[in-house]
Amino acid sequence: MKKGLSGFGILLLFVFSIVVFFSTPMMCQEKTEAWTPQEVIPNLEDHPQELVKLAEEFRAIERYGGGIPDFAEAVQKQKELLPKFRARLDAMDISGWSMHFKIDYLLLRSEMDELEYELYVRRHTSRDPSLYVNAAIRNVRRHLTGGRRMGDNPELMPFTKERAQNVLQALADTEKFLAQGRKNLTEMVPELAKIALEHPGGGYYTEGGQLKYIVEHYKKWAEVTAEHFPASEAKKLVPAAIDAGKHLLAFADWLEENKDNMPGKYYYGKDIVDWYLKHVMLLPYNSDQIKFMSEIERGRAISYLQFEMHKNRHLPPIEPARNIEEYLAWDDETSLILRRWYLDQGLDLMSDQDYQTLIRSEGAMYLLPFGLLSFPYEDKPGIHRITVVPDDHWRAVYSNMGFRTDPAVLHGHEYWPGHTYAGKLHRRNPCPIRARHYDGAHSEGWCFYHEILPVIMDFPFVRGPRARELPYINKLQRAERMLIGLAILIGEIGFDEAMELHINNTPALGSGLGIRPEEAFEEIEGFLHGGSLPHQCQTGLIQFYKLLADRKMQLKDKFDLKEFNDQFMKYGQIPISLLRWEILGDDSEVKPHWNPMRLSSVLDTLPDQANKEVNE
Repeated sequence: MKKGLSGFGILLLFVFSIVVFFSTPMMCQEKTEAWTPQEVIPNLEDHPQELVKLAEEFRAIERYGGGIPDFAEAVQKQKELLPKFRARLDAMDISGWSMHFKIDYLLLRSEMDELEYELYVRRHTSRDPSLYVNAAIRNVRRHLTGGRRMGDNPELMPFTKERAQNVLQALADTEKFLAQGRKNLTEMVPELAKIALEHPGGGYYTEGGQLKYIVEHYKKWAEVTAEHFPASEAKKLVPAAIDAGKHLLAFADWLEENKDNMPGKYYYGKDIVDWYLKHVMLLPYNSDQIKFMSEIERGRAISYLQFEMHKNRHLPPIEPARNIEEYLAWDDETSLILRRWYLDQGLDLMSDQDYQTLIRSEGAMYLLPFGLLSFPYEDKPGIHRITVVPDDHWRAVYSNMGFRTDPAVLHGHEYWPGHTYAGKLHRRNPCPIRARHYDGAHSEGWCFYHEILPVIMDFPFVRGPRARELPYINKLQRAERMLIGLAILIGEIGFDEAMELHINNTPALGSGLGIRPEEAFEEIEGFLHGGSLPHQCQTGLIQFYKLLADRKMQLKDKFDLKEFNDQFMKYGQIPISLLRWEILGDDSEVKPHWNPMRLSSVLDTLPDQANKEVNE
């Protein structure tokens, strides 16, 4: 005969039931309302003024500024003032602040952590020759017209007398930058010296653009540009350019002579990279997790590419445009169709704004070391002007990214609704903290989303169905970028091995042409110059998808994709871990940031031990 529960057993069962009931509230009752994000973004007057004042003062020392800065003096000033700014921030009582202001607080703290990382880890002034080479070249470049995004209101030709004189003065100032390099580069990194010698000035890496050819490149550029100068200044331009080129060439010789005695290391180690990911990028992932995700995304990219290739197996291949006229015709058609497709004339995916001008591409010259330059005499009101390389440039003939094969492959990423659209929108954010904050994972995740979304939602690519293969090739290339980029920053592989891996792991597939050496060099250069930047596209997109999925599950059938897309952009270009708090009311990824770990606690793991004092 079975015995019943004793009185004590019944009491225990009752207590257990009560504990379970109160510890699992969501199992017993359904939440009646989903989280409603804040409608109005607080403006300057509504913010805690102590936070706004601190942000203004701190951001004033954050950059070197224009003209000819004293780089060593600027760094010393930053080292002196940063601890004082950080102490003021840490002393603030934010317990009574709203969610918005608490997020702003974390944004400003991440900017301070980033500057500390620049000062004590990357140490450009003492490690990186490109700082001085590129500063000298860009000091001239800032007076010219062109660039990939020429913009809404570029300066037209001919050069005014004042502007021409500014160019001549900038050329004359070249040695003032380089002399600082010879003095300050006490812990130079061989791999960074290689980049300075191979790729001066930035822009697209081009074989033949090395620093040893700088005099010829400056002379050619000056001969072209002098045609648009006033007569008196035109006579001076070629001699001034040659003199500036000779100074740069002498600096190249100095780098070659000293390269065998360079003590710096190109890598930072795992602990430093992980600290950066958590405290500067405010990511919920470390480098191991990002590597794991990139392996998954690599497999997904290749699989989805194969699915597209199988669907298209009976279709003829597509190739890049034969000339710029053909490409510009495709690009004009793409920009018109794409914008209508996104807006209420099409799928009603997001909102536009009155200040978002039309985007149109046009041809330009590619003049080393300045890159894309234009000499426009015609004003084009209401047009945001994009320049493209001439037909003989390698990016016109051969690029694995696919933009020359079908413009829609990257148009949404780069221009509308990607970087150009996002930049204009974020600069107009009424929040004084967020309007000037940049987050790479938010930015690149949003833009990468707009490479994949047209494929998923059947955008009519102007080159037909085979163009749908190209976004998956870019997805593969970005997964490889994460794997190789993190490996090189952690110190697992070197520059040459990274080049070989990148080329071998991204071969010609489907409509893709394979990554060529110039493209691989550009990406690896970006890893070394950009700290932990290789993760941003893929990691940002993964966070974006997670946020979208969680909001969908909150709202169920009330979820609206247009509303979500607009909200993602509304609250500023902030880390998506913080954006989850704004949109979902979920602060689970914010909580770890209330107990930060200072850089000094991991700085002794740096392989490069020089100059690592940090003020607490």
